Amino acid sequence: MRRFLNALSQELSSAGLRGYGADGFAGQLPQAQVPQATEPCPRQQPQAGHQDWIGLNDARFAAFNVCPTCYHSLVRPTPYAGAFITKGGAIAPPPNVPVRCDMSRFWVRIAGTVLLTMNQGGRHDITLLARVAGIRAQDGECPNAQLTSARQPLATSQRTWYTIQDPQIGAQPLQGWTVCAACLISIQTCCPAIATSFAPLHPPGPRDSTCAFVPSDAYDDMRSGEMLQQVGGCAVTSGLLGRPDVSQLVSWLRENPPRPRGGLSGSSPAPSGLCPRNSPSTTLRCHTMRRLFNFTVCEQCFADVIQPDLARGVELARKFDMAPNAMPSDFTCQLYSDRMRRVWSEAVSTGDFEHLRQKVGERRAKEREVQMTTARLEQQAAVLRIQARTQEHLAINAMSVEANQASNNILVSGIGGGRRVDAWHVEVPSGVPDFSQTTQLNNQAAMLKLQAAQAEGEARMAQEEWRQYWE
Repeated sequence: MRRFLNALSQELSSAGLRGYGADGFAGQLPQAQVPQATEPCPRQQPQAGHQDWIGLNDARFAAFNVCPTCYHSLVRPTPYAGAFITKGGAIAPPPNVPVRCDMSRFWVRIAGTVLLTMNQGGRHDITLLARVAGIRAQDGECPNAQLTSARQPLATSQRTWYTIQDPQIGAQPLQGWTVCAACLISIQTCCPAIATSFAPLHPPGPRDSTCAFVPSDAYDDMRSGEMLQQVGGCAVTSGLLGRPDVSQLVSWLRENPPRPRGGLSGSSPAPSGLCPRNSPSTTLRCHTMRRLFNFTVCEQCFADVIQPDLARGVELARKFDMAPNAMPSDFTCQLYSDRMRRVWSEAVSTGDFEHLRQKVGERRAKEREVQMTTARLEQQAAVLRIQARTQEHLAINAMSVEANQASNNILVSGIGGGRRVDAWHVEVPSGVPDFSQTTQLNNQAAMLKLQAAQAEGEARMAQEEWRQYWE
């Protein structure tokens, strides 16, 4: 956990955030260092009979308990120590009830890192720790919470699963990446700026899957730490943009497939990563079809669609190269969508290879067009938003100059100063601020933001057209 939290705090600090602490329950302090436990928590398992529990001085969070060891190593060195008291009376746990130290929980320690490194604008206070500790998902804890080693395979469970979703158009770019409700609620609580970027997996309903995160208290799961670094970066970016943006996480997941874990030697090699869908990948492998080289299919979709047809002896499926290969340039998967799977099924039923060739060619041409249009519009919007922020900063500086000038004018007029116009008249400077330059700069910033929003809207329309008619 120490290495895990160090890496996460360094990632968040590198984003340029400073001054997001809080004194007790509210307020801002300079950024604090993330303390590390000097010894393991002695009450990681529930224990009864202790009367020295420490908690928040708030009856609403009476169920939040911290052992003295974790308090002195993890809480006392921070600006939040003053919000804690030794529990007694109504907020003390009954001595005969086994109680676990909440600071030993995976997500509570992550919340502590968030509180100390990325609490922009004082959005969170110390109650974040208690709120995260109190999360209880309807489906229960994460199925991976009890894993004790990276050698164990991820646990599978039937429940409702969640994935990343574009809040504007509802597209789910990584349906193979799933997260359980318990982990998702913890992420949403810690990083509300990206809370709307997740939704139940399409189509809705319980299914067998596994959580991408391993919130184990027994060992540090390296991939969970790497993903949380990306989540933190997305939260920072979303706060700066004023809208959810998890593109950093999506790109990282596509370019960094999960490492094999568990399993038996001699088993079939695992796919090189999640389906890239219509986002070009340079690191994953794919299967290609003889005489139709641009019909590229990722390993995951090949296993889901083509391999069952191979097992049934479908002649068209035999045209695929059985071994996946790294492409000389990037590729996109052509068989992840319901529409293209119907096209493939029709081709299998009729044996019409030319119809398949036509549909794949049409789709690839439209895909390239949409990718180029979207990239151009998104780049244009990004430049416009940078220009808008520059104008806003200039407006702030101009307002300060204009306000100072008005103050100086009031001072000059108060001591009888001014510019003599003639023998009978003295021009006294006005004490009314002239914010015309500030207004002009703010108007320019607003216009640039409007243009950026229009470009982003056009990009979403292009993506929506692709999703409805071509994907």
